Amino acid sequence: MPQTGLGVALKTLRERRTLSLREIGQLSSVDHAYVHRLETGEKTNPSQDLVEKLLKVLKPGERDAAIVMWLVDHADADPSLVEFVLQDLSISIDVFSAAAGVRHRGNARPDPATLIARIKKAFDDDEDD
Repeated sequence: MPQTGLGVALKTLRERRTLSLREIGQLSSVDHAYVHRLETGEKTNPSQDLVEKLLKVLKPGERDAAIVMWLVDHADADPSLVEFVLQDLSISIDVFSAAAGVRHRGNARPDPATLIARIKKAFDDDEDD
């Protein structure tokens, strides 16, 4: 199974806290095997309640928590974009969600840095008008 944006986000946040799958399972009362399936993309539609349990343990900042909650409803988000955005705290949830929602013609997607730069420019141009 290909990895999902949500899976990338959960794994990134878990690794930031230096928690193992078993530890997050114990602390959140969510089966560690299910967390692993979410991280790898084998499972894709967790309930809001389950994700909130994981977030209580992962203790992300407000922006990162908002990204995870957005990803619950947007399973098709590009995992590489999610990884890029989680590493760059200057990218707002608005810029992320706009970039994640962009549809591309053809097979080639721009790399995350290019896509984010385009979205930020579009946001800046809107503010100038």
